[in-house]
Amino acid sequence: MLKDITRTQEVLTCAENLGLILSKESIELISKEDNWKEILEEFSAEGTFLIEPLALEKKLARTKLAQVVPEKVEVVKKSFVALASERTPNFRVVEEYDVTGKSLSSGTVDDFLRLFRSKFELLSSMLKQRHNLAPIPIKELKTRPKNESVDIIGIVNRKWVTKKGHIAYEVEDMEAKCIVLVMERDKEIMKKAERILEDNVVGVKGAKVGDDFIIIKEVYWPDLPIRPAKLLDEEIYSCGISDLHIGSKLCYEKQLQGFFDYLNGKNLSPKQQERVGKIQYLFVNGDNVAGIGIYPGQLDDLVIKDIYAQYERFEDFMLQVPDYIQVFICPGQHDAVRRAEPQPGIDKEFVPRLSKLKNFHFISSPSWVETEGLKNLVYHGPSVHDLISSVSFLDMSKPQDGMVELLKKRDLMPKYGGKNPYVPEKKDYMVIKEEPDIVWFGDMHCNGYTTYRGTTIINTGTWEGQTDFQKKLGHTPTPCAIPIINLKNRNLIEVQFLREAIEREINE
Repeated sequence: MLKDITRTQEVLTCAENLGLILSKESIELISKEDNWKEILEEFSAEGTFLIEPLALEKKLARTKLAQVVPEKVEVVKKSFVALASERTPNFRVVEEYDVTGKSLSSGTVDDFLRLFRSKFELLSSMLKQRHNLAPIPIKELKTRPKNESVDIIGIVNRKWVTKKGHIAYEVEDMEAKCIVLVMERDKEIMKKAERILEDNVVGVKGAKVGDDFIIIKEVYWPDLPIRPAKLLDEEIYSCGISDLHIGSKLCYEKQLQGFFDYLNGKNLSPKQQERVGKIQYLFVNGDNVAGIGIYPGQLDDLVIKDIYAQYERFEDFMLQVPDYIQVFICPGQHDAVRRAEPQPGIDKEFVPRLSKLKNFHFISSPSWVETEGLKNLVYHGPSVHDLISSVSFLDMSKPQDGMVELLKKRDLMPKYGGKNPYVPEKKDYMVIKEEPDIVWFGDMHCNGYTTYRGTTIINTGTWEGQTDFQKKLGHTPTPCAIPIINLKNRNLIEVQFLREAIEREINE
């Protein structure tokens, strides 16, 4: 009796920590199962928070069936031969866009001025290519008649709401400034105006109402051109992981090992092995270890309290990647690199064993990698946090929507002076100069997928459980799920490893 009460208390505590709600009948059902914790974690990963008895019974039935089936179907084991091992990969890290070993900033005022001038020149040149925008220099506003329709391009210095509820911006180009105003009654433009942040470069179409005053009629972004997705003739796959947080007490190491077993074709059906054997590229998108001293009291949350030991454990896992898979690893805020962006690649001092291998590439965040002629933008993703905190319709549970906004702005540094710090490099590494075919990012601890103007956007989730900070925010991560993309047709599948390798197709 006492044992049953203890089990029930443990179930209730775990459910509360995961943000799950169980009925009395559900509590009684699940308390009888030895693997009750894994079942609750699976519900959490699926985004199901109200656990009804019927759903629980179905889950338990599938679980018991899954436990029986493997012994019956695994009669003959065939050796795993990966098709990707029989072809030559075609890739290159675009060194021009990688800051590793090239940081030249002194952090002076001149460095910051140079950065913003470079940003304005790059993004304004993209805006000038739009057929529906014929911009004039801001200084020429004074020569134009009142109420004439005018187009300008500027970088936003200030944003404020007037007493009458209008939204005002001070924008400037290289020579002059002006005020642009969105009228409160213009609801469509008001919706767009929320997306305009300080330091954004925008195109404005409006009516001149004063020497340096424009009423906005339309807003334009540098944006990506409308284009079809570029596809390969050959069936090749890329996959991605991020936010392993090796060394954290909340790291799902057992499930992470399941991922590396999966890459090696272990315990898979022939159909699964065929697909896994075509994985040629793996993108690892930052926060590879938990780090040390990242936030107050972090030591209490660590099981490995030495940064070198954390990376040694990280290497233990990564060394299991088959040598025919090219691995691109970028840093995040928890890695042993500078906190400010752009972040250089992880130094070989921390990853000596991996650094000696030809298929491992330690790249900066952000960086660009070409695979089979496709352009991959690889970025850990912290600027998405600042964006989400500034735009009400964006949400941490849908990180892909935040990345769409960054692509529209063509800028990974949409707002200077937020929580995310930046280094004013002599060259702008944060502007999205190219048109990416695939964007890989992490940091949000939540898988997300979408396609925007021919670009496939992938957030690669996490391998860390829900932190206390995330609980306070009401943010539920999606741990232990990896995306795999078919480069022949851009179809995505997600493989979940919380309990076993469960595959599902992604319909964006």
